[in-house]
Amino acid sequence: MNKLRPVAVAVVGTVVAVAAAYAVFAGVLVGSDVASYTSDGVTVPDLAYEDTLERADAAGYAVERVGSSGFHPTGIDDLDADLGPEYEAFRVTYDHASAARLWATFHAEEGITVVTLFPDDADGDLTVDDLPPEEWLVDRLALLFEMDEATAAAYVEEIETAVSTGDPTEPGASTPSVEVDEPVAFRTAYDDLTARATTVNATSTPGSGWHERVYHAGDERLGSAEFVLSRATVTREVDGYTYRVHVDYHGGVAVDAQTRATRTFEEDAVRAAFREMFVEMGVPPETADHLQFLYRGSVW
Repeated sequence: MNKLRPVAVAVVGTVVAVAAAYAVFAGVLVGSDVASYTSDGVTVPDLAYEDTLERADAAGYAVERVGSSGFHPTGIDDLDADLGPEYEAFRVTYDHASAARLWATFHAEEGITVVTLFPDDADGDLTVDDLPPEEWLVDRLALLFEMDEATAAAYVEEIETAVSTGDPTEPGASTPSVEVDEPVAFRTAYDDLTARATTVNATSTPGSGWHERVYHAGDERLGSAEFVLSRATVTREVDGYTYRVHVDYHGGVAVDAQTRATRTFEEDAVRAAFREMFVEMGVPPETADHLQFLYRGSVW
């Protein structure tokens, strides 16, 4: 009997593993058996963001405020006026040439900024010579962070060492990066871009809260600042259907809806459901008629 016990245990283990695999696969099937509508975004003039969310909450809808990995820079009055009191700075970029760029992406909760270089197009494997000049990199880092040039130079050296000693076949080898744990001097970087620019092009993605400002001096692109506005998702679930309205501080509105693929899911009915939600939220109901819908059926 003892000799048979390992065999029995192995068989049971195999049955359990197979059953678990089928359970996972069944979950994938159920999760994939979904039909959905997504929309583009539109901007609703004079939409009161906080009032809209309060009305959604009063109507019994779930309201989820959505943040980002960035942070809110204090004391920049013009940005507070334009973007709202709770916007977050997400990224600053600097251009060295038409095809070379530095990204500084903020991860406030972790206390780090990921600095990534996008060098000029290089033939073959990336080398240190393909990077922007060391002096320019040191200057940009010393401007972006509260650190001296010696500290900035040490971070640049870390990038150069990674390029010269790293495996060029590794993912990300052509866009080297370094994690900087120094305080961000966002106000200084923002003032620098603003002072040097002759034109600033601002674009937003309604409903997502995404806002970008690109700075130019004549025909030269200097860089950009990317922000996330206050934004929230309002959800209503009824009879197996899920309807979501995405709203941002600038009055941007976008929607999505989903249900099981076996259910009736006509576009007119979906628009009617959002029209009803908009009435409750204080959004002009005709907004639903201006959204462009994209339908995705089951993948099976």
